[in-house]
Amino acid sequence: MAQQVHRFGAVGEGDDMFLVQRGADYYPNVPWTRKMRVSKLSKVIIGTVPDDEKFVGQFGGQGEAAGEFTWPVAVAIDNQRNAYVTDEWLNRVSVFDKGGNSLKIWGKARSGEGEFEGPSGIAFGPDEVLYDEVLYIVDGRNNRVQKYTKDGDFLGQWGKGGLNAPWGVTVDQHGNVYVADQENHRVQKFSPDGQLNRPSDVAVDPDGDVYVCDWANDRIQILEPMARLSPACWEMPGSRQRRRWESSRPTRRW
Repeated sequence: MAQQVHRFGAVGEGDDMFLVQRGADYYPNVPWTRKMRVSKLSKVIIGTVPDDEKFVGQFGGQGEAAGEFTWPVAVAIDNQRNAYVTDEWLNRVSVFDKGGNSLKIWGKARSGEGEFEGPSGIAFGPDEVLYDEVLYIVDGRNNRVQKYTKDGDFLGQWGKGGLNAPWGVTVDQHGNVYVADQENHRVQKFSPDGQLNRPSDVAVDPDGDVYVCDWANDRIQILEPMARLSPACWEMPGSRQRRRWESSRPTRRW
C-alpha cells in the first residue's frame, strides 16, 4: 500500500513526534481510483539515525465525529502531552490525550470571536498573566490570529488589515509570536498580545537601534534598524527583536 500524503508535525516530550497525515492511500481493491482518503494523527519515536524511527500508533480517522478529521492541518502539544489538531474543513480543534483518546472538540465556522474560517497553524506559548500555556491559532480566511486557553476559552485576536491568508505560527521563549503571512510574502513578529499597549515614547541611538517604551505592557522593547510599525504590530523585515526589558509598572516614563 503506497501513500500520497501531506505531513505536518510537532515534537512532544523526549523523542516523541506527532504527525498530521492527510491525502490518499493506495488500495488495490478499491474500484476506479485505487485510492481512499486518509486523515489521521500518527505518533512516532525519533531515532538517532535516519530511518531509525519507531511507529507507536495513530489517532483519529476520516470523518466528522468527535476524534475524526476531514482536512487536518497542524498539531501542537501541551505540557501534559495532549495533542491539539486544527481541521481546516470542519473549522474546529480536536484534542487528544497522549494515548490517542479523544478529549474534546471546539470551534465552529464563521468570523466571530472563537469561530474559524480555515484554521491552520497552531502553537503554544507562555503567558505571564495566566501563568500557564496559551494557544495561538491562525484563522486563515479570517486573516487573523486567535488566542485561547488550553480549554478553548477565547482570550483575544489580532491581524485583520495586517495579515493576508496567514498560515503557520510559532512562539519563542519570550512569548513573541511569529506568523507566516502567506499572501503578503513575509513573516511578521508580534508581541504576545499582538501589539504594543499604550506606547508612551520612542528613541533611536547612534547605531540606529529603536527603543520603545511599551508603557502598559511594563517593558521597553529594543529593535534593530529596519523595523517599521504596522497598524497592529512591530514588523521587522530582515531584522529581529534583540531583547526586551520588563519590570513592574513604571511610576515614571523613561
